[in-house]
Amino acid sequence: MVSRREHAGTRYHRTAHVMPDTGAPRNTGPSTKTMLPRIVAVKAEPDSTSVLATFANGERRRFDVGPFMSRGVFRSLRSRAEFAAVQVDEMGGIVWDSGPDLSRDTIYMDGEPV
Repeated sequence: MVSRREHAGTRYHRTAHVMPDTGAPRNTGPSTKTMLPRIVAVKAEPDSTSVLATFANGERRRFDVGPFMSRGVFRSLRSRAEFAAVQVDEMGGIVWDSGPDLSRDTIYMDGEPV
């Protein structure tokens, strides 16, 4: 049972496992969310705006970065040399020297299985 207290008409829980007022479960991290595998290798595909990522579980996903290239820091990836310099970051996602990065969750969930 979760301890509760009343404050200004809003129900609050001492634990962060339930959203206030709705009672709906809250994402509390690894204990309630399946952790996606880390990316262990990545390469830019030639003549394309896609990267090919290999995950620790052996799965491979192709992800098209093209739709991002017209926005913010991703504009730097229009340079083929910069785009080709993609690498795996310490969190298991991907990053480029000029600053853009994408999480392993994005690549895994939105990428096309290969």
